[in-house]
Amino acid sequence: MNESKITHFTLDGLGGGTEVKAQDSVAAPWQWYHLKYTDKKASNWIKQRNELTEQAKVILLNHETRPRTSVNDQEVLICLRGINHNEDEQPEDMVSIRLWLGDGLIITSSDAGSQSINHIKSQLLQQLGPKNGEELLLMLLDRLAYSTDDFVDKMDEKIDQAEDQVDDSSLSEFNPQINEMRRQIAHIRRYLLPQREAIDQLHRVKSPRLSTGFYEQVYMHLDKFIQLIENLDLLRDRALMLQEHFMANISHEQNSRLYLLSIISAIFLPLTFLSGLFGMNLAGMPGLQNPWAFSFVVIFSVILTVGLLIWFKKSRWF
Repeated sequence: MNESKITHFTLDGLGGGTEVKAQDSVAAPWQWYHLKYTDKKASNWIKQRNELTEQAKVILLNHETRPRTSVNDQEVLICLRGINHNEDEQPEDMVSIRLWLGDGLIITSSDAGSQSINHIKSQLLQQLGPKNGEELLLMLLDRLAYSTDDFVDKMDEKIDQAEDQVDDSSLSEFNPQINEMRRQIAHIRRYLLPQREAIDQLHRVKSPRLSTGFYEQVYMHLDKFIQLIENLDLLRDRALMLQEHFMANISHEQNSRLYLLSIISAIFLPLTFLSGLFGMNLAGMPGLQNPWAFSFVVIFSVILTVGLLIWFKKSRWF
């Protein structure tokens, strides 16, 4: 279905729904309109709806809306965020979804295609969808939680793979990979925290148009989003510790190489002194007339080198 146009569904109250033209007036227990609020036609349609308060119109059309909830006797309005599954988009660029609930009328708007909205539409066509506005809102919360949970599971698998390969990865491969994961986790968590507060407010502020059973289900979804945030916190900590472990490995390798170079330098330092001393072209140097002088210097250098190696070994330098 084209997300750039207004879509209109009638709910029969039994779990089924029929898509009709947006301008058609059809008698049904519930009417559901979904639109992309950046579309000019959809924007004008919202502005002309008499059922909507000015606050509702502003929120449904606002380009930058954090998750929040507004509940009163006339309407229920909630702004949510969902994982972005659109082509050529990043999952952390979360899709903004707004839902307005009134008497027999549901209006949802989003800034891009939503997998959760499309799922509800397909369920209605299969006679397995929501029967009323309450169930549509609950199904939307459920699909958003499912989509986020799927993202968390995939991220958990990526971190598991990174942990298994941390000792064999190069700096040019590992750092961009772990930084990308940390960035995605941070962006998703940024919206889930206010989303949890929005669902909590929906649960706390009671509306006469919503049933007790609805609030019991909302509490379950609230608990699910709290669990998702806790899992994201755990993934964030694991990614940070994994990066610290990798950098510690790099530092250890560098220190080991520098340590080896230091030992080699310590061994050759006295030999360099001897070669420099006996390399001076000065009169009176001892051994210049002795045919065994060079042999004595070589033997002394070998003995000095072996002695230094033994001393370093006993001192546990290597």
